[in-house]
Amino acid sequence: MNGIAKTIIALSAAVLLLLGCGPSEKSKTEGQSSHDNDAANIESNPSRSGDAGGLKWQIPDDWTIGEDNQMRAATYIIPPAPGDNDHAECAVFYFSAGQGGTVQANIDRWIGQIEQPDGSSSAGKAKISNMKINGLKFTFLDISGTYRLSAGPMMRLKEKKPGYRMVGAIAEGPNGPVFFKLVGPSMTIEKAYKTFMTMINSVSAD
Repeated sequence: MNGIAKTIIALSAAVLLLLGCGPSEKSKTEGQSSHDNDAANIESNPSRSGDAGGLKWQIPDDWTIGEDNQMRAATYIIPPAPGDNDHAECAVFYFSAGQGGTVQANIDRWIGQIEQPDGSSSAGKAKISNMKINGLKFTFLDISGTYRLSAGPMMRLKEKKPGYRMVGAIAEGPNGPVFFKLVGPSMTIEKAYKTFMTMINSVSAD
């Protein structure tokens, strides 16, 4: 084989090598870049939805998702309003179908966690209402006073928090009631009330 033939063969092999590997390497690089961008987008735009008991809802953007708690479906932390020292907390509970007690029993229990500074009955100060949202029946509670904070396995009284407000919403879902309980200093709850109701208005069946 003469020198010209060898040169032609060598050039042909080089061209085939480039045609065979070029697009493959390019596709791999683009795929990695796209994947990295998708991961970055997911991290910068985390899911802001919650679900329990066959219901789902949108979590407010300015609320922090709290740590997992085996007694709760979710916990959300609300920063304190100017003038308040404590943050507020929205706890979501679901106990499975047929569990957790009746709606009225839970309303009564929540009222019992608030006492009045003048010693009067909290039941007489509680505002209770009913509403249908997205085809679901809701019972609402709004009450202010001194919050009897309980903790521990036996839920014993830990401390009393004067100047607090509790706003509760119980949704009667397809798999049983789901409980939304917003508690915190009065000014913080007042500031967070509209946001809380926006979340409640987003609750719907899966």
